[in-house]
Amino acid sequence: MNNFKQKFTSFLRGRNFASGLLVAIIIAAVVFVNVICYTLSSYFELYLYVPEEPDFSISDTFSEVFERASDEGGKRVTVTFCKSEDEVIADSTGSYVRETALRFKEKYPELITIRYINLITKYDCNTGEDVADELEIYKKDMKGKDNVLHNTSVIFSTDTSWRVMTGIVSGVGYADFYTLNSSYYITSYNGEEKFASMVAWVLNDNHGTAYFTIGHGESASPELNSVLTCAGYYVSTLNLKDSSLTSVPEDAELIIISNPTTDIERGKGSGVIAEYELIKSYTEGGGDIFVTVDPYAKRLPNLYSLLEEYGISVKKTEGGEMQTVKDMNNAITTDGFTLVCELDGSEDNTVARDMEAKIDSLGGSVILKDVAPLALSGSAKPLLVTSPTSECYAGGAVVDSEGSYPIAAYSTHVGDSGKTSGLFFIPSVYLTATDAMVTNGYANKDFVYSLLDVFFERGDMPYGTNSIVYNTGLLENLTMGTAKIYTALLLSVPAILGVFGAVMLIRRKNR
Repeated sequence: MNNFKQKFTSFLRGRNFASGLLVAIIIAAVVFVNVICYTLSSYFELYLYVPEEPDFSISDTFSEVFERASDEGGKRVTVTFCKSEDEVIADSTGSYVRETALRFKEKYPELITIRYINLITKYDCNTGEDVADELEIYKKDMKGKDNVLHNTSVIFSTDTSWRVMTGIVSGVGYADFYTLNSSYYITSYNGEEKFASMVAWVLNDNHGTAYFTIGHGESASPELNSVLTCAGYYVSTLNLKDSSLTSVPEDAELIIISNPTTDIERGKGSGVIAEYELIKSYTEGGGDIFVTVDPYAKRLPNLYSLLEEYGISVKKTEGGEMQTVKDMNNAITTDGFTLVCELDGSEDNTVARDMEAKIDSLGGSVILKDVAPLALSGSAKPLLVTSPTSECYAGGAVVDSEGSYPIAAYSTHVGDSGKTSGLFFIPSVYLTATDAMVTNGYANKDFVYSLLDVFFERGDMPYGTNSIVYNTGLLENLTMGTAKIYTALLLSVPAILGVFGAVMLIRRKNR
């Protein structure tokens, strides 16, 4: 061993070993280590990062609702785990859900009961009580649709209402309580938000349905589906192309047209009601609409015609080219198209003011990407606006520099029935993207909650609930300020290697 060490040292100090070669070896080693670390973090993200001290504290979300229910002594909420307590504790994801359940039971002992049942024997694990009849009830939700019960299901129930939370996604057993990225890795645990929402859900017996339209290439973030569920909606899909459809379902309280790539049909004739006419009939009866579009989507004249009836249109150039907003001073990416915007500050904009009061703790800052400016008229008012330094681009050139562009708006329309329909529109698909909704720095999720609360009048929402974040690569960690630090660190590597090589050369020369 000593002989090898002497020979290796002699080789390093010899004339045949150039300092440049040593520098090249160090660079290769650094690159190799970076590749290994990146590969491991990509494939084992869930296991490489564990929150150091999970915070299971319960905030005051829905406290008035829960305390009132406790004081009245009427309904009790039973939280049912579909396997034994020991099995739930042993489950890496279920243990978090159980801990949240215990915190809620501790805070509201007169309201919440926890139990554990065996799905195979159909008995209560603690009392031995037969629960087979109850399980048959829970297999059908309040809309008559099938619920598939798994041993990772969690059932929230009262005597008259119930909701089954279940999710088997790539091995994440209690997925409904977590946020997953596109690779099905956990990014955050949202137990308090889901628990508070589901307890509030079963305390309320009346639930309308939020329908996502399908058949036009629509796409929506799972986070929007989750937010709608937490807001008290049933969530379903609606195919307006169905020839047997004579009207929008009566239970519809909200229709979501999310990022369509093809237009809605209009004026079919021959006894078949076109999609445009179905929606118009729905809005004339006071139905609400939530619309998002990609500003780069082509040929949506019928949908834009519907928006124009509410006084909302997307700005285009004289040549008909869609514009997008760029803001280098308030962007979080170097291209300026992922930007921070604020709620409209007009004093007469009561909806924006009321929403701001709901999410004041985060300052109302919302992050958007690839968004178009709007032109508003009539009853339409802005909700989100860009900064005064923003500009409009089209065809790679600046076409407008006025700034403070409205980029999300709401409007109302009084139909022939005298009922008022509300419409929200944003020409961007990024508002409810997962990385924008799961963040401690921006208010995208609470903005949507406040929109449903204030404008669509859904009532109580789980504002500001605590989340346990797994992914350290949150959106706010990727802002331009942090990017500059990363860049500086990366640039320091060759500088350090250069200094090291120079020192080696000087030492060799002196010898």
